[in-house]
Amino acid sequence: MTRRQQKREKGSALIIVLGIIVVVTITAGAMSYTAGQQMHAAKITREMLKARLIAESGLNKAYNTVKGDFSKIGGCAQSGTLGEGTYVVRVVSELAGNPNRAQLVSEGRCGIGRAVVSVDLENIPLRTAEEGAGDGFFPLPFDLLVGGDLLLNGDIRALFDAIFSNGFLTVGGSSFLDVTKLSSAKQVTIKNPKKVSGPYTIQENCPPQAISPEALTAAIDAFKAYAQANDAVYDSAADIPLAPPGGVAYCTGGSDGWSKKGTGCFIFEGEVAFQGSGVDLQSVNGYPALIVLSASEVKFNSAAVIHGAIILPNASFKVNGHAEIHGAILVGQGMGGNGTADLYPGDDGQGFNLPDQESVTDNVIITAWH
Repeated sequence: MTRRQQKREKGSALIIVLGIIVVVTITAGAMSYTAGQQMHAAKITREMLKARLIAESGLNKAYNTVKGDFSKIGGCAQSGTLGEGTYVVRVVSELAGNPNRAQLVSEGRCGIGRAVVSVDLENIPLRTAEEGAGDGFFPLPFDLLVGGDLLLNGDIRALFDAIFSNGFLTVGGSSFLDVTKLSSAKQVTIKNPKKVSGPYTIQENCPPQAISPEALTAAIDAFKAYAQANDAVYDSAADIPLAPPGGVAYCTGGSDGWSKKGTGCFIFEGEVAFQGSGVDLQSVNGYPALIVLSASEVKFNSAAVIHGAIILPNASFKVNGHAEIHGAILVGQGMGGNGTADLYPGDDGQGFNLPDQESVTDNVIITAWH
């Protein structure tokens, strides 16, 4: 082989070696770049996951602040540090215009990672009847207690144990009483003593009785609160159902439009008149059947059947038609009767039962995650 040929072979070998070195170098560089990119992507993914976990942790912390007390919703707007990152929680109150709804939005940051999560909240209070927490029975001192004059005419039958009037107590007409005690802050007049059966006593010029003491007001307020807790408050009597939820209906107006029939305790703030068709009320749980809080003239002009106490602390009471009443009666003003009412003691005696007390606790639940 000539010298020239040897030089050519050496040059070719050198070129091949240099080519291999270039290929190896490029390959190593590409692998190094790819590895770097993968490490960077892994770092971004890791920091994004950390940012989301931090955001969710901040959200849970804020939710724990409010889940038992919705009034603390404003205090949920907070920020803090968790692990290698930070979070910021903001509050959107009255979501969709509902004061019992809100939204918590939490932003978490970790390195270059950023994540935003949010939850919709709604407060659905829990109502729990406290066993044995009810005030039980509210006693009345008389089966029939009248704040003014009491005149029983017509053909009224009263089978009460004790009757008291803060005014004049007069029994006339064909009225028949089966009582043991007739009392008055003024004078008691029985026009036909034969119409009063059995041994009884008459007490005149007695100290007046309190018609609406604080205890009675508190008892009525308990019924109103019970109706409110059961969503049984009505602006119009026409909206009162025959069987109100919880057994108590509270009407902030008068009785216009009411069917005058139902099962429960019916409370009216406004004027009450019972014209037309008869009244048919059946109390539940020993509650009163009818409570009228206005200074109305409550009048029965047609047939009425009521099972339960009648509480009229500010009203007067008249019976011109037939009425069958089973329960104690309390009247703030005077009472007169010219009809054929039959008055019987209630199954629960002189008084009525009170509703059980309820505890209401906030129950803030998550309705949606975003």
